[in-house]
Amino acid sequence: MRARYVVFATRSGTLILWCAALVSGMASEVRAQDADAWRAPFAAGEEARRSGDAAAYAREMATAAEAIPPGHLNRPFVQYHAARAAALDGREADAVRWLRMAWDEGIESLMISFAAYDPAFETLTGRPAFRSVMDLAAQMALSTRPLGRDVHLITGAGSNVVVKVTPEAVLMVDTGYGSALPALQRTIAELGGGGVDAVIVTHPHEDHMGSAAQLGIDAQLYAHSGTAAAMAEPYVFMEGVSIPPKPASARPDTRVDAEMTIDFGGEQIRMLPTVAHTAGDISVYFTDARVAHLGDAFLVSNPMMYPGTVDPDAFLDRLEGFVDAMHPETVVVGGHEEVTDLSAVRAQIGVTRDAMRFVRSSIGGGLTIEETARAGQDRFPPQWTAFFYQLFTQSGR
Repeated sequence: MRARYVVFATRSGTLILWCAALVSGMASEVRAQDADAWRAPFAAGEEARRSGDAAAYAREMATAAEAIPPGHLNRPFVQYHAARAAALDGREADAVRWLRMAWDEGIESLMISFAAYDPAFETLTGRPAFRSVMDLAAQMALSTRPLGRDVHLITGAGSNVVVKVTPEAVLMVDTGYGSALPALQRTIAELGGGGVDAVIVTHPHEDHMGSAAQLGIDAQLYAHSGTAAAMAEPYVFMEGVSIPPKPASARPDTRVDAEMTIDFGGEQIRMLPTVAHTAGDISVYFTDARVAHLGDAFLVSNPMMYPGTVDPDAFLDRLEGFVDAMHPETVVVGGHEEVTDLSAVRAQIGVTRDAMRFVRSSIGGGLTIEETARAGQDRFPPQWTAFFYQLFTQSGR
């Protein structure tokens, strides 16, 4: 079974571990409790990158990429760092090798598409070995799985894409990366569909909205205002790597800033803002097919949910109410990884509430952040208790 890790998402959509080392004020004792072999070299590599030490950046990121467990959700991001670090250090063969490894392992293969916008790979862009890796997206085959009635899951595009395919029309929830669009279109055709008529974007990360501009020329787009605002800005994958703002065709025709129900293909489809993971999250429910797509608000491998920093209690209440109104046999799709059921979502909500209550009680009892992490280490990962401790002490919640 895959090890379960606490994961937070950056604006880039990269699922990146919240390291206890990044929690200011925490003692080394707490950090040690949460140490994985890859985290220390990754942090050292980031520091070397910021200081401009290309050799140390390459060395540390290679160590981190070799240490991070196979199948780990953050592995492709670490491998991407190893590739760009090698490119900056003049080791072109190693750069291509790490990119190809990230592609072949298939966790989030299309993350390598950011290399086309990354100045670190400038000297490689004309090299045949680099081009052959970057052109792999055009040849990719995606996997499908029926979820209920005419609703299907498509995997391999960078995030979990759900499509409703009828003889008359196609609705898509999330789009994967832009470079996956030809493969998505082929896959939808194999399912019996034609052009995409409607697109729901669950949140403004490139692995979920990468094809919005192309699809939006003909399709009706639904998204939160927070997603529309993010689309109008350069998309920052990491420091020094960004994609220009999206054109007008990518902007939502309908903004989902309150609960909304639409009829599509004879089915009622509910959309609910669940802002927490980003400023533009929405969750989607196909009422007849009994399929829910929760975007990255729900990540299967997390021990609990990231409920945001604005009003975590309200987020959990909204999501729980949405879930409670679903059919008991609903199939649940998160932004990544395997499908599951409502019990898994409720379990994460419950553990998150337990952790929040524990931390609030600890704060009320006068415990420090280190003492709180230590007292709860048998129940909750220390980086979670540290996160909630800082959130509650800073916000007064």
